[in-house]
Amino acid sequence: MKKNWRRGIAAGLAGMLIVLAAGCGAAADSAVPEGQEQEMPGTGGTVSADKAGNSAAEIPTPDPEKRYQISYTGLWSGADYEDGSYIETMIEDALNVDITVEKAETNDTIDLLLASGEMPDCGWFDKTVDWMYEQELARPIPREMVEYYCPRLMEYYEEFPLMYEMTLDPENEDQFRYLTGITFQFVDYYLPNDYYRYDWILDLGIDLGVNVEQISDNIYVADDGIELSKFIEIMDAFVNKDPNQTGKKDTVGVTAPSLAQGVFFSGYNFYTGVNEVGGRAEQYYVMDEYKEFLKGFADLYKKGLIDPEIITGDRTLSWEKVNNQTAGYWITSTNALNSWAVERPPLTLMEKYPDVKILATPGVKPDGGEVKARTNESPAYGSFYVNANVDDQKLAKILQFLNYTLFGDGDPDIHASLFYGEKGVDWEWDESGEMPVKLNVMPSGKKGTWTFGQYGQDREVTRWTTYEPLFVDGLKYWSAQDDGKWMKWQTIPYKSDIRSETEYAAISSEISSDVWAYVNNYCTEAVLGQIDVDATWDSYLEELDRMGYNSMMDELEQVEPLEDIIAGYAE
Repeated sequence: MKKNWRRGIAAGLAGMLIVLAAGCGAAADSAVPEGQEQEMPGTGGTVSADKAGNSAAEIPTPDPEKRYQISYTGLWSGADYEDGSYIETMIEDALNVDITVEKAETNDTIDLLLASGEMPDCGWFDKTVDWMYEQELARPIPREMVEYYCPRLMEYYEEFPLMYEMTLDPENEDQFRYLTGITFQFVDYYLPNDYYRYDWILDLGIDLGVNVEQISDNIYVADDGIELSKFIEIMDAFVNKDPNQTGKKDTVGVTAPSLAQGVFFSGYNFYTGVNEVGGRAEQYYVMDEYKEFLKGFADLYKKGLIDPEIITGDRTLSWEKVNNQTAGYWITSTNALNSWAVERPPLTLMEKYPDVKILATPGVKPDGGEVKARTNESPAYGSFYVNANVDDQKLAKILQFLNYTLFGDGDPDIHASLFYGEKGVDWEWDESGEMPVKLNVMPSGKKGTWTFGQYGQDREVTRWTTYEPLFVDGLKYWSAQDDGKWMKWQTIPYKSDIRSETEYAAISSEISSDVWAYVNNYCTEAVLGQIDVDATWDSYLEELDRMGYNSMMDELEQVEPLEDIIAGYAE
């Protein structure tokens, strides 16, 4: 692919996450790229535009005499979606369209919808780009049209050029195969982490070997990960030294939603997902470090330091133990300090025991080593496809629809309403005029909230939905924009076929269910001590090879490391 579109983006290449100067309140017409006529699209026919400052192009526009019918599906558009919802009507009135929401949200219902040939005019689909085009379901989207109708989205593409790599047609850089939305939750913040009962640790007299700061009445934060040997010492004390002071041996050690946790893997010096092993991309579950993790956790299980119910994969079981003070360690996320997580610890624990002390850490680290944590390579979120039968004039209206639903057409009131409902009824601005305040707590999807705006979670929306007091108290640790102390340990995956250049996705789709079942079963048997890891490791790898693992990973050898792709933009 030509690289002449890599312009003005060096500032974002090293992963520096800066706030866009335009902000949420920028007017839509003021965001029209330089060189385009300063008029709002929608006059019908075509408008002149200077594409990237070069030759003039004719941009299709919607027919002004026509009220377009647009069918759509996305998240929160399942069977319980309310036709004619407040948000749906708001969009219809603003854009002079009639919207039909196809009630298909689960993978099964979406598969049935697509298989029937009834793909909506547009929507968000969890399908590979190759599959969508092989099935002749989707059409390309001219880049000049996206630049004209969705300038705000293009600003994010410029800041995070990997989004271009993901979506542009590798054979024609003047068109996109699909478009992505955005969310900054997984790039601007350190989310997955673990928690300890800090009052238990203090009572037991355990020296953690890290600096701890109190950030609220109940929450304390460590400035570094807990070394593996110290983690084991804590788990031993939690099991054997009566930390809840009941006089009984009624506590467990390691609890978690499952055994496959990046927080655990970090302690054995590897990442979840794709790692670099001797210059080759490998999934974590074939690495020697993973083998050592299995042996280490098998030893912990044998000593009674792991909750036996961890193998169920039911995270609520660990929450119950924490809430009942029979567990003092659990894994969730830093944003679980916000009200959406009111039914899980740490919030449930704080409600039940007002004097409790809880320690948040970035995870377990190897003795003498560093925490290893993953972050997404870009804020790209979701895949927006347009039906192959849509013509250019209707495409122009769909892009207006996309711009409106992702960014509220530059109007903060509209943008907030997409998530919170009717202004003055369901929400209002706080005294600063910067944060929406809920007047009516509604589930996602009610009144059409989140149904259309889910994939438009820019930095403003992320702040609105995430910046509650407890979370804000710890931004100095887990926010990139606040130079968070934990952020230095996050890295992007080694490789990913973001350009869809290989058969990696196709092979993965074909074998993944069998591979994951086999990997998870081997992990369970290893930790429970039902098999000898050293004696069975070679046969385990051979079986994965037979299932197609090596063929799948050979495909990734054909793509550049993500860091190299990013570095290429700075040249």
